[in-house]
Amino acid sequence: MNLTTLLEEIELIAGADGDAGDVLDLVRRLVRTEQVAWACEIRRSVTRGQLDVEKLVASGEKIRREAIAHREQARRDLMAATRALLRTGEDNTFTRGARELARFI
Repeated sequence: MNLTTLLEEIELIAGADGDAGDVLDLVRRLVRTEQVAWACEIRRSVTRGQLDVEKLVASGEKIRREAIAHREQARRDLMAATRALLRTGEDNTFTRGARELARFI
């Protein structure tokens, strides 16, 4: 499941007075797609069969913030690797690709 779909489902459950069963179904689907960290974070919003909507929304926000931070770190890592390739000065497939990639970073 991608991040946008997950956040939309969380908003739908929270906004439509969803119950704990809806959240547990979402958790099962996340586990099936091997997104266990997200599943654990969302599962914390259900305690003894009761859904805490505020915790669910907070879980969604935490997942969103972590995804943004991860994307930014990946962008910085890619930029550093591209610069390192360009510094070598060789003319080969990798440096030509790095020059093309540098325009988009």
